[in-house]
Amino acid sequence: MIELLTYYVIGGALIIGPPAIFLIIAMMGAIQNTKGRMVGYKDHKEYGDSSIYENSPSDQTKFYLTLGENS
Repeated sequence: MIELLTYYVIGGALIIGPPAIFLIIAMMGAIQNTKGRMVGYKDHKEYGDSSIYENSPSDQTKFYLTLGENS
């Protein structure tokens, strides 16, 4: 039984390992390109604060539901 478990562990490592190593190598340039600074800082410096990630209040008085109309 222990041999079967060993084979499963080795087989799993052979299936998961190479793609993981490939992705680490492929993304290494992008990871190192940040040079430790916050990504997107240049955009923030040029354009100021952005509300793209915030739940900003919106005008919901103009929304209505129409039923039975096929237009």
